[in-house]
Amino acid sequence: MKKIVYIRSLFIAILAIAITSCDQDVSVPDIPRENSSAAIVKEESVTVQEGNTFSFTIEQEALVEERFDGQEFFTDVSGQIGIRVIGGTATLDEDFSFNIPKIFDVSPFLLQDGYYYGYDASVNLEHVVNNVITIINDGQNEGTETIELQFFPVGIGSVVINDTLTVEITD
Repeated sequence: MKKIVYIRSLFIAILAIAITSCDQDVSVPDIPRENSSAAIVKEESVTVQEGNTFSFTIEQEALVEERFDGQEFFTDVSGQIGIRVIGGTATLDEDFSFNIPKIFDVSPFLLQDGYYYGYDASVNLEHVVNNVITIINDGQNEGTETIELQFFPVGIGSVVINDTLTVEITD
């Protein structure tokens, strides 16, 4: 009988400790990234004709220092951004295709969807991006189609970006 009372008392004590410890705020404070720069896509939209290429500009607030990237083992890739399609009327692999690798193919440890674009963010505040997407000339008269692209930071990259770009494809 004493053993049952002892076990119940012990169980209640453990339960009470677990419940009271859950209401404590032990969240980790947001620590600003060192050696990073906020960035935007300079253009809101670009227009390109089927079969042609287009470019856009990433504009940083500050340069970042070159450093060894422990995940990718590159020394010249201080700007790592992701690009994903978030909308539009154009169809991937029919109207356009990416010329850059998927994030997961670059590093299986980066659990993000989208495509990886790396560049040297330590040289210029403006970086012209071209040849990341091929606009396919399908020979069909479809009218103007669009691609809505979203840009975001990849992993622990030094360029912090959260922006969009609309690509208009004309026949």
